[in-house]
Amino acid sequence: MRLYFIVPLLVCLSFSARADTVYKTYVNQRYGFAIDYPDYLQPQGEAANGDGQVFLSPKQDAELRVYARACIEEWDTTPAEFLAKAEKNKAKDGRQITYHAKGKHFAVVSGIKGGKNDDNNGGNKVGSKVGNNGQQIFYEKLITDGKWCSLFQWTYASSNREKYDEATKRIAASFTP
Repeated sequence: MRLYFIVPLLVCLSFSARADTVYKTYVNQRYGFAIDYPDYLQPQGEAANGDGQVFLSPKQDAELRVYARACIEEWDTTPAEFLAKAEKNKAKDGRQITYHAKGKHFAVVSGIKGGKNDDNNGGNKVGSKVGNNGQQIFYEKLITDGKWCSLFQWTYASSNREKYDEATKRIAASFTP
């Protein structure tokens, strides 16, 4: 009989914890793109050239990089090139791609990288505090008009998947060039 009261209470507590997350919006003045980020991520300051910003969690187990630049022909100007580059570099970067999608002006790639014996961190600051066996989850999105490429890279410890998967949905949906 007591379980009837405990289970609904736990469900309510888990939903209220997620509902308490406040999102802020970063708008890049140089390129005009915008993205929402959870308030527990700390902005690290805009890049000197004004192309974007990095946001880190206090425990440094999550990192959001968002930036824009001129598209580089035959590198990632199109969604197809973005996905081909991800596929080509996955072994070198220690990645396993578990999801990809593309549309006329966007591409997404996601998966797992790192592991117990993997020292390759793909350039992210998220490192020693990544979690179980050093695995990280990555989610990257490109939005392009062929001239300008707006991108974000979201990497977090797989051990905190429940917390950060929820943020991933909001971040990805809010990203606009």
